[in-house]
Amino acid sequence: MIAIKSMMVIVVLTVFQNNAICQKLKVGKKASYFEAIDTVGDTINLDQYKGQKIFLAFFMYAGCPICNYRGHELIEKYDSISSKGYKIICIYESDNNTLKDYLNETPPPFPFIGDSKSILYKKYGVEKSIWKTVASAFKKQPKQAMKKGRKLFINKYTRDGNLTRLPADFIIDENEICKALHYGTNIGDHFPLAEILNN
Repeated sequence: MIAIKSMMVIVVLTVFQNNAICQKLKVGKKASYFEAIDTVGDTINLDQYKGQKIFLAFFMYAGCPICNYRGHELIEKYDSISSKGYKIICIYESDNNTLKDYLNETPPPFPFIGDSKSILYKKYGVEKSIWKTVASAFKKQPKQAMKKGRKLFINKYTRDGNLTRLPADFIIDENEICKALHYGTNIGDHFPLAEILNN
């Protein structure tokens, strides 16, 4: 009985702590400023994109098959997304060295940033959720993305990110204002690219 109560306290505290440190951004508000080093050693910061639209995508880690599938989708649709005036920036919980190895498989035409300390995830309120991660196993879309993403890997990568991290996508306008936010409800839930490509 004591063990069950202790476990319940840990779960409640974990959920509370995650919610306390993950303040989600809001549409119409200024995007959180960030500065980080990408996989090629360039400094990337929000201000350098002022006057341009940004599609900012948060992923789990380099060895995640679902993230691999979405990353390939962004690379394949890069020209179409760019033609709509968007710059793409991808954030992973992996460190930059792991990401470099991963990106050797399919070099991207836009920056990838390793955020192994989850600094940018906290700035943008990107959550972790045990419950939503478990629920993903019963949803068709994440399972399909996982299967396709596994086939796209050339190498295997050690997991160096959190298994319960959910994806998130942000559309930031020329004045650094959040125009659209998409906080994933499961591990494969991303902003539909059709909403960019069809507008």
